[in-house]
Amino acid sequence: MKNTVLILILFLSLYSCRNSYELSMERGEYFYNVGAYEEATLEYKSVINHYPSDIRVLDEKTIHMLANAHHNLAVIFLKRSTKTEDKIKKLSFLDQAISEAKQSYTLYPKDAYKETWDSIQAILNTVQ
Repeated sequence: MKNTVLILILFLSLYSCRNSYELSMERGEYFYNVGAYEEATLEYKSVINHYPSDIRVLDEKTIHMLANAHHNLAVIFLKRSTKTEDKIKKLSFLDQAISEAKQSYTLYPKDAYKETWDSIQAILNTVQ
């Protein structure tokens, strides 16, 4: 009985451990939800910068996490572009948003990522 409990506790503790970059994603989502976009941006960028650009060496779960981080950055830059009247800043945010949206879709072709990319492109076309 003691061995069973010990094995169960060991299994649960190993299973529940997440790496610091998964925790950064969660912190980024928290900051995003409370409107702290600068902090969310830093968390998402720390996730992206940790992993190599060669996705062939990454597992599927990590690729999905990276695609989600890029997508979330695209949405943040899009939101920031709507909050400024300065055309140069607006274009800068939209350029960053389109780049992140494209990267998210390239990593993991998901309809939601493509819709975000298309929306940003449409807004960018109206601003220019």
